[in-house]
Amino acid sequence: MRTEPTPMGPWRSLDGTPVDEHGDPDVVFAHVSDLHGQLTPRYQVYYDNPTSAPDLHFGGDDRTIERGGGVPILAAKIDELRADHEVCTLMSGDTFHGSAVTTYTNGRAMLEPINRHLRPDVYVPGNWDFGNEAAEDGNFVDLMDALDAPVLANNLYGWDDDELLYDAVRLIQVGSVDVGVVGMTNVYVDRMAPAFAEGKYRFGKHPALLEESARAAREAGAEVVVAVTEIGLPWMVQAAKDCPNVDVMFSAHTHEYTWEPIVVADTETVVVESGMGEALGRVDLRIVDGEVQFRHHLYPLVEGHDETPDPDPDAVETVESVREPFFADDPDFERGAGTLDQPLDTVVGKTEQPLYRQSFLESAWNTLFNDALCEHFDTDLAVAHGFRYGTAIPPGEVTLGQLYTFFPQTAPVARGVAYGQQLTGHMEDFLVDNFTPYPYQQEDGRVRNFSSNVEVTIDPTAQRNRRLVELRIDGEPIDPEATYSVATFTRPGDPERDLGNCGFPFQDVHVDDGTVPVDVIVDYLAEHSPVDYEVMGLVETADNGGDAQNTPADGPYPYIQPGVDYAAGEAYCETSLIPRGIDFPEEGRNRHR
Repeated sequence: MRTEPTPMGPWRSLDGTPVDEHGDPDVVFAHVSDLHGQLTPRYQVYYDNPTSAPDLHFGGDDRTIERGGGVPILAAKIDELRADHEVCTLMSGDTFHGSAVTTYTNGRAMLEPINRHLRPDVYVPGNWDFGNEAAEDGNFVDLMDALDAPVLANNLYGWDDDELLYDAVRLIQVGSVDVGVVGMTNVYVDRMAPAFAEGKYRFGKHPALLEESARAAREAGAEVVVAVTEIGLPWMVQAAKDCPNVDVMFSAHTHEYTWEPIVVADTETVVVESGMGEALGRVDLRIVDGEVQFRHHLYPLVEGHDETPDPDPDAVETVESVREPFFADDPDFERGAGTLDQPLDTVVGKTEQPLYRQSFLESAWNTLFNDALCEHFDTDLAVAHGFRYGTAIPPGEVTLGQLYTFFPQTAPVARGVAYGQQLTGHMEDFLVDNFTPYPYQQEDGRVRNFSSNVEVTIDPTAQRNRRLVELRIDGEPIDPEATYSVATFTRPGDPERDLGNCGFPFQDVHVDDGTVPVDVIVDYLAEHSPVDYEVMGLVETADNGGDAQNTPADGPYPYIQPGVDYAAGEAYCETSLIPRGIDFPEEGRNRHR
């Protein structure tokens, strides 16, 4: 099936000024980001935002759940572009993680589909591409070596030296244009999970590294320079203000869909992010009288959409071959504490409401998971990452494979005892991280989530370390000197008493060695199906404390939280993203670690 012609956005200068509509592109970039093991179509939630929304039918609601994406559809769309244009395919990482298939093959299941069918011209690693290091030492390098595409990372060093493991820049001739591609991997990997990197890799963190690489590309003869990263949209929007030598920044990590490109006029830099496998980003560039001009389109590759092609049949065959062992009658896979001995299409429960977690403060899925943990261990509460990645489950049957897209982890669950003060201090740390006005300090993109018996009131406009107004358990304010039993899970490489990435030592720790998060959810669904979860307002802002956006439907896009801080503890210094560029000193920068 040949899809309808693409309604590309208008041609514009890099400062956003509209220009003459006539003319073909000199270069077409296709951007695949945050695939997270998505081999076949999955469900995803899409939001109707007045400033940036997909061309989908919302039926009067502010969101819709659609099925789409997957390697065969992505491959067909990219090949469709290649048939008409000179295409440079860019891939931002977090590819080798995100499903049962990737979990139980240590990511290797993605290699043949990527190399044979997507065929990226450049690959830039993401934080979860390092995730298999905890299960198999050296797996990250093995995966990168097995890719046919060149790997770029201008901030990834060996542990014991200052040598880059991969090139920082690659010059690619696309048609008659010399394109400089800069790659920068996630700067927070060592903070997120030390087991991913400890003793093996170090990460440059300073945004000036991006500008230095861009200048090097210019000096090598690049007519246009693009950056491919996996750090997150807030970081990249600020970097666009600080890196004037980059023309287009292809962002990833925060799983945003920039249906409208973000234009930073002062530096003439464009920022786009292309979701997580259910969409394909496209940026066209042309050079007219020495001026670089662009247009942008984000394809929502949902089934039945005019722009969605039929799946590529060869890719379908490859994907089916890779997945077939996981749908056999008696699969037999093990990794860590996890065992997969049922087909992935096994129905394990039902849900009355859609389940997804593309949210910031609270999601029905995270609440369900914490309730399952709480019931499994019979604790006072449960706490877990407020993960934002993952697909959606529409109302109806829930399969084992769908659960693994939410928790593709095989470290065991655990319980411990914590003081109230430890729990509130931990929550404050996450509020500092998420409501800082300084994007280069932001990391997680979500606050911590708890079981449904825990309510939280926050004030985003308060001074740092004072943003938690109240935390209530079973309706009662938490007692800082009392102890509470807490259910959560373990992470490879963390200290024995530091559970759930909480950052403090628990007492009376018990690890359920043979049980992983998916097992706990399966048991909970068996007992409570059909479950009926929705956002309940468990996390709210104080009446006089300003608003925080839970989803892109709740406020303006791009989806970046407000942040405030105080100068000398008295006056506001910023109320949102820093509106200007930052002058970096030439000396004294910490280049890595």
